Amino acid sequence: KTSMRFKYLCANYATVIAHLFTHGRAFLNTFILCAAMVLTQLTVNPFCAYALSRFPLRYKFKIILFLIATMTFPAEVLMIPNFLALKEFSLLNTYWALILPGLANGYFIFIMKGFFDSLPRELFEAAQLEGAGELRMFFQIAYPLSKPIFAVKALAAFSAAYGGFMWAFLVCQDPNMWTIMVHLYQFQIGQPPHLVMAALAISSIPTLLVFLFCQNIIMRGIVLPTMK
Repeated sequence: KTSMRFKYLCANYATVIAHLFTHGRAFLNTFILCAAMVLTQLTVNPFCAYALSRFPLRYKFKIILFLIATMTFPAEVLMIPNFLALKEFSLLNTYWALILPGLANGYFIFIMKGFFDSLPRELFEAAQLEGAGELRMFFQIAYPLSKPIFAVKALAAFSAAYGGFMWAFLVCQDPNMWTIMVHLYQFQIGQPPHLVMAALAISSIPTLLVFLFCQNIIMRGIVLPTMK
């Protein structure tokens, strides 16, 4: 009875997981891609937004206008020039091809700049009187007060990297560089419906876990200020 229960309860999931482990490096590629995207986007975007918020740049309005203009182009349009640029530099079928085009995001730089603008200026002025530099003020003042927006950005970066099937399939034709989504797409071709449903269920688990982790940070940022 135990073997029969295991067969009908877990056999489909075991088949999908075995396929991912035995065909290429899906888990390793996906982990490297997601970790690099979250780390870089939580570094590049906040620093750009902090600079636009703190420093009186001469062309600040034009820079912000350019960032907003990038929101008008869908991702499918940007794939063509990005692919040609990566091909010109011989970066196809590498991790750089997956990571470089998504290092910066104009929308989130604009959103985070507005968030940094809302922080009390008195805190930065007091830190400057104590001799603190901009990096120290960023990590000890701006960063702790901006954890909710950082959590939103981390969730968005993970979701984009983890679920980015089309770009990963376009720039990495080598099966050894395929991510989980590309492998599952190839796996679904010609498979019965029960295996397809099992593959979709497994692919949704990482996003659910990251969402639950980020949700606590986002909710603390919403609830605590109202309680104070």
